[in-house]
Amino acid sequence: MSNILFAQKVQIDAERWITKSLGSLYFSDKKVYYNFVGFAGSKANYSVVNDTLIMSDIYHSSNDNFKKERRENFKFLIRHIDYNRLYLKAIEPNAIKLAGNTTYEFLNFKNSYDKDIKFSKIYFLSSTCFGDCPQLGIEIWPNGDYHLKAGEHANPYKGDYTGKLSTAQMDTLNYWLKHSELKKMINWEQGNQVVDAPNYYFAIDFSNTKKKLSITTNESPLNIIDLVNFMVTSYKKVNLTPVKK
Repeated sequence: MSNILFAQKVQIDAERWITKSLGSLYFSDKKVYYNFVGFAGSKANYSVVNDTLIMSDIYHSSNDNFKKERRENFKFLIRHIDYNRLYLKAIEPNAIKLAGNTTYEFLNFKNSYDKDIKFSKIYFLSSTCFGDCPQLGIEIWPNGDYHLKAGEHANPYKGDYTGKLSTAQMDTLNYWLKHSELKKMINWEQGNQVVDAPNYYFAIDFSNTKKKLSITTNESPLNIIDLVNFMVTSYKKVNLTPVKK
């Protein structure tokens, strides 16, 4: 029942969608992730039936000793969809609790791009978690110079290192910076906190403005997921040299 085609043969779950206020809707690993009113969430199951997106919680209860599978649905009307826009509205009580009565206008995230984003320095921190999340302090300059301060779970590194991003790596970094709706993140605050997730911190100095952007999150909004992933994995892809003390 999923993957139903709409206008221009667009699959709702084949794209990532974002609102002008950084709300989002996207699908990954057979789950649906949403952010309607500032508080993010996800459902492990979904289907698309004609013009209706149905998110579902499927669970068992101790009331019958966990024998019967139970389903709670959250239904949204797909009022319109094409390659550029998606209009979505909650149409029954469960969905209205998540999203209210508003008709949401989502834009295709592929179209988010700001060519004027240029940086003079990026500082990035990631914390450990209850698992093996790497503890990293990373500084990057526009010429590709790269400094790593590695903490726990950053094997084989521990301590201070320097390196240089390749031209291709810098192109990728600049692409994600321009593709991350950074101007909309001035004064952005995370709505809800996630248990057992690493904290991420960005400090970005822009070269063509005096403004400095600071972002703290332990649940990255859609618009910076790719940027965070780049930073968290970057130390594994750079030739690093220990800093002599």
